[in-house]
Amino acid sequence: MIRQFTLVRCVSLLLTVVFIHGGLSAPAKAATVAAKTYLVVGSGTIRGGSLNAAKEQAITECKNVAVQLMTAEVMPQEMLVQQFPQVDRAIFQNSAQFIQYYKVLSENKDDRHYRVLVQAKVSARQIADQLRKAGLLVADTKPMTPLTVTVLGTQDLSSFVLFRSTLSKMEGVASVQNREMQANQTTLAVRFRGRADEFAEALLVKRFVGFSARVYEESENTFRVELMPEDKPGATNSN
Repeated sequence: MIRQFTLVRCVSLLLTVVFIHGGLSAPAKAATVAAKTYLVVGSGTIRGGSLNAAKEQAITECKNVAVQLMTAEVMPQEMLVQQFPQVDRAIFQNSAQFIQYYKVLSENKDDRHYRVLVQAKVSARQIADQLRKAGLLVADTKPMTPLTVTVLGTQDLSSFVLFRSTLSKMEGVASVQNREMQANQTTLAVRFRGRADEFAEALLVKRFVGFSARVYEESENTFRVELMPEDKPGATNSN
């Protein structure tokens, strides 16, 4: 069995990923593993000369960060942002229960801080189960399909913003990110749970106010969408 490690340094609320060796970055990939092991650096503040309290604070911080990183891989980023208060209550406020194993590998201190290097194994399965119980993660066996969507007519910024917002809220869409922006067109990277033809069918039935969207399939998993302004009611052509 190949073990996966991630080294992370955390100072107060700032988390910096130093390196990932054999790690998983996409939520769909993380969901395929039962657990993952992180190497995390945590810091505790020495107060009143109490080293033990500072050390325990540093260890707790490491556990919390490891669980936060695993959660960010289990669920889509946009869902995590939108549902953060619920995720905080269901997962982050009870991080210790998702730690299967931890070990302090090394430690260091100065006059004010106690730092520890901790190896922590986090259960992705338990986190996913807890998210499902809280109604925040729906079990779905459909594959995650990466799609490229090039949107034409983006000079009308309000129409593009509305289109992108509608796209991100479509059922099955896990994430939408800008990949490339050019004059009057923007290429989007879309992650869709399902087949490409299901994505196209879902997009075709969407209706927008003030414009229409024509959808063309250029190749497998690649689409072109033209945003077309609609004629205003009562408008006439003058001769």
